[in-house]
Amino acid sequence: MEIDGSNAERNWRDLKETNNGLIVLDMNDQVVSCNEKAKNTLLNSHSDDGITLPLDCFWLETDQRVFYLNEFKHIFGKMITLLLRSGHAQPCRVKVLVEELSLAGQLYCSLLIQEDQTDPKSDGLYCRSQMAQALSNDLKDNVLELHYQPQINTADNGLYGVEVLSRWTSQKFGRVSPDDFIAVAEEFGFIAMLDLWVLTQACQQLVVWREQGIQVPLIAVNFSPLSFNYPNLKETIQSILLQNRLLPSDLVLEVTENKKVVSLYQFTGVINELYAMGIQISLDDFGTGYSNLKRLLKFPVSQLKLDRSFVMDLPHGISNALSETVFSISQKIGAVSIAEGVETELQFRLLKEMGYEIVQGYLFSPPVPKAEFDTWYLSRFS
Repeated sequence: MEIDGSNAERNWRDLKETNNGLIVLDMNDQVVSCNEKAKNTLLNSHSDDGITLPLDCFWLETDQRVFYLNEFKHIFGKMITLLLRSGHAQPCRVKVLVEELSLAGQLYCSLLIQEDQTDPKSDGLYCRSQMAQALSNDLKDNVLELHYQPQINTADNGLYGVEVLSRWTSQKFGRVSPDDFIAVAEEFGFIAMLDLWVLTQACQQLVVWREQGIQVPLIAVNFSPLSFNYPNLKETIQSILLQNRLLPSDLVLEVTENKKVVSLYQFTGVINELYAMGIQISLDDFGTGYSNLKRLLKFPVSQLKLDRSFVMDLPHGISNALSETVFSISQKIGAVSIAEGVETELQFRLLKEMGYEIVQGYLFSPPVPKAEFDTWYLSRFS
């Protein structure tokens, strides 16, 4: 969109008076103009506190993921569906044309609103946004819980470490599966907050255990690939460890490189920094999906974790051969081999015979709350 730059003041007035719903953003992602029709669109969503345009008020539904305000400049010329929220208002579903706007020698981003009459409450994005709000609030209020699953050393049946897993029971949505609420946190941009909350709570718990004489050698925490876009992630994790007087070697970060990785350069760069600190990196779900041999060339790996789908089928079919192959790869790259989803003595015996060093699964303990883990530990090791 080109606008004559000879009279910037008149142009701003024209923008504000145009009949089209128009919001203008500068290239620093700040809202610099919102005309009356756009304001009315917001007002019609019954905001309690007037017109406010926080940076997280635009949720864009695309074929692949949600775009946020600071990414608009990358999709100029596209018509997209947008779920717009002001303050604590109900979301308003609209169509927008995203264009580049030149005014007085400066570049801006314009969002040309075309109202969509679809009831937002019938829209999947609306439902997910409601869950995202509930999850975000519960995260701030420490409503989420952690469950702990022991990892067992096959050589002596001793405790190798504990995988830490988040659980959420919402007052509004009831018990929500981890796959669902983690996906929501990823979609709405606060997965790093969730992962760092889990890490903080897990580190604090590790300190408490050791003070109580429960000797947990290390904790394994899952991190979404999207969390590696979090600013200063290395320094943040380092600070959490220092606050709890823990060593980097006390921590394993379990990652799954998948299609959610936006910047492979950023992803691998941060992993290399964390590995250089002494934090162990575990490649989760190895052998499935995007976790394949090519990934081993891109970042250092301390552990290879055999996907549970292979363990479930042992000793039948090709699972036996694939499990042996994954173990062989772990040996060649100097990584610890871990198998998850071990539920039977036969599976445990076969994996041990293959050479797997660490196993976890319901045969030993499902993921359980702290009190149950304490009871399990004391009954087994005291």
